[in-house]
Amino acid sequence: MKFSALTRVELGRVLRSRLTWLACALTALAPLAGYQFFRPTIGDSMAALYLANPMLTGGIAGTLCFAILMLTTLHQAHRNGLDALTDAIVSPVVLCAARLITVLTAALGTSAIIGLLYLPYTAWKLNIVFSLLDYGLAVLLFLLSGPVMGAIAAAAFWQLTRRLDVSLVAILAALALSLSPICSSSFLLHWNVPLVPTLSDAFGSAIVSRTAIYSRTVWLCLLGGAWLFSLLCVRQYGKGLLGSFFRHARRLALPLLAAALLCGGWLLWHNQPFVDHTPANWQELMDTEPDRSNEALMLQSTQLNVKIDSYLLGTISGTANYHIQNASGATQELHLSLKSGHTVRSVTANGQPIAWEDLKNDSLAAHEVRCTLPADAEIDLRVEYGGMAQMWNQQEYALGADVISSESVTLTARSLAPVVSGCVLIPHDAKVSLSIDLKRDLTPVGSGSLTRLSENDDRTVTWRMEDWGTDRLFLYAGDFVCKELDVGDGTSIPFYYSKKYQSRLENGALELMEQAVQYCTKQYGSKSASGDGFQIIQTTAFNFGGFAVGNISGMGESYFSDENLNDPDKGPGSAEVLAHEIIHQWWGLGATLMDMEDSAWNDEGITVYTTYRLMCQIKGEEYSQKNYVEKWENTMDNLNASFYQRHPEYVELLPERLQSSILANADGANWYDGNALMIYRAAQLIGEENMDKVWAQLFTQGGTELPPYISLNDFLTACGLEKGDVGRE
Repeated sequence: MKFSALTRVELGRVLRSRLTWLACALTALAPLAGYQFFRPTIGDSMAALYLANPMLTGGIAGTLCFAILMLTTLHQAHRNGLDALTDAIVSPVVLCAARLITVLTAALGTSAIIGLLYLPYTAWKLNIVFSLLDYGLAVLLFLLSGPVMGAIAAAAFWQLTRRLDVSLVAILAALALSLSPICSSSFLLHWNVPLVPTLSDAFGSAIVSRTAIYSRTVWLCLLGGAWLFSLLCVRQYGKGLLGSFFRHARRLALPLLAAALLCGGWLLWHNQPFVDHTPANWQELMDTEPDRSNEALMLQSTQLNVKIDSYLLGTISGTANYHIQNASGATQELHLSLKSGHTVRSVTANGQPIAWEDLKNDSLAAHEVRCTLPADAEIDLRVEYGGMAQMWNQQEYALGADVISSESVTLTARSLAPVVSGCVLIPHDAKVSLSIDLKRDLTPVGSGSLTRLSENDDRTVTWRMEDWGTDRLFLYAGDFVCKELDVGDGTSIPFYYSKKYQSRLENGALELMEQAVQYCTKQYGSKSASGDGFQIIQTTAFNFGGFAVGNISGMGESYFSDENLNDPDKGPGSAEVLAHEIIHQWWGLGATLMDMEDSAWNDEGITVYTTYRLMCQIKGEEYSQKNYVEKWENTMDNLNASFYQRHPEYVELLPERLQSSILANADGANWYDGNALMIYRAAQLIGEENMDKVWAQLFTQGGTELPPYISLNDFLTACGLEKGDVGRE
């Protein structure tokens, strides 16, 4: 029988099996659990909640369902004692191959149907940020990957052992391992479905796509090689494992192809380009790191020219020109700090090539290149470099890295160019000028002043950014829209956000964010961090929250997700939630609340209280009392009345998942509602105007017990109160 005809026969048999339809149905239903009950991601962007979670859940369920289907398909003839009969009709090796293809065909068809079924709902939920390409990639990489890898692994196990029970246990163990903390920190250890910490709504998820495609390729090679090797072990003519192996191995094509795939998978694993090789004892190494400073060398100026070679792969090339003064009159050693993944291509000093050495000492996503500068008093050092930036291996679980893609660019410090800070003296007026070409539809935002130089024939625009100190450069680019938030003192703060959110934010949200800026500026002081002014940018979901550095403050996409905008702890409406997040620019990213003796004391309480005070001014006392104070009181009353709050000793008896849920709910209530209610009670005792003065003073002066953190005791002392006065135990 021809292989194609055999495959059709087996496909018909598989499609008539009730077990096949059960596997398909369970896989199709599994994404429903991903919307609410099972969340493989750690982010809460809309794409993570409504695309990644359901598709990954379907992929994980499909791994088990199609592995079991594969095992039962292979074991059926052996269970019924028909091996001798089937072996006489067709080669068992060919039959095993045909059966794998049929199960994979069923997996492909199931994934396609699931993709079509969930498409309307996903498009509706994601709305303005829906991308058909991202959806297709999720179905292919997150959903289909599970059944495919599960079927291949199951086939390999059965062909090696010829035991249904052993193979099933092996699959279950492998699946459990993939879901365990052991694999959570490495994208290559996720064998059935890829590592997806989150997805970006507006700025692309290139790092997920790249690592997912790479890891799927690695595991297709490894599992494909293992399956081909296991074919050599398929029993035939009543021979055992070894007898069958040596008989099948006579045909060299099969073992050679198996070896090639296994070696290819190992090489791809060993040479993965995404994660650096910082040693496990990196903290100890940092403590003993030698002093690289050289007082004889002074950086006068820096000129950087950067080109993005590939938006698809995220690679750059560039030249860095450093004008350095050498006051020693002798040769001097200089260490350049490069981004891991970037390599130096040439180094010249005053036009002459000089020797250099890559120390290959990865640490915190950076490595060093050592060179010897000539004795000249004035040195023009030129470094040519390039490559794809790697992430720090300690942050691999979050895939946190600077990224270049067609939808956005994030390049900071070493990701832009080698850094000489820490090795040479850098005066305050040491200028750095960056020239970079970006796609025409990308608007840059940087730490320095930006100037549009020219529009090029290749649909790129040349930009120049000027700042000082090479380690201070930060460049973000995306489809930004800029809204000038009026501070109220004649100045403004530019807020850059994605065009995809324009319709949502212009529905009253921007106005309330502006009012929040005005209130906080008046109450606590200006957020301008430098002469260049202060700017707020919406950043990718992979930043997992906000950050503040130099004159830039970032608001991650999670702030704009439906889940966040509908969080009653932060405000009754989406606009008020965004006002809450803006207030975090002062409390959290500005001044920080922390108390080593009271873990519930943090920035959320004062941020919620400030939002309440803002809404008192805008919507009145009655609205604010009903939507804030009464909500705080109800939440804390319900918490204090709960069984596990009154009897915490029983929490430890629950399954770990339920423990985490109960503790998380309690923490959330205490952080947001409990702290805000405590501050409100204190304000009732000393007066709200006096409370405003207390927080203004604390914001300006900082804490006293844990500088620069503001402790609970700092707050109570400033109010002239004690814990008992505000109901704090």
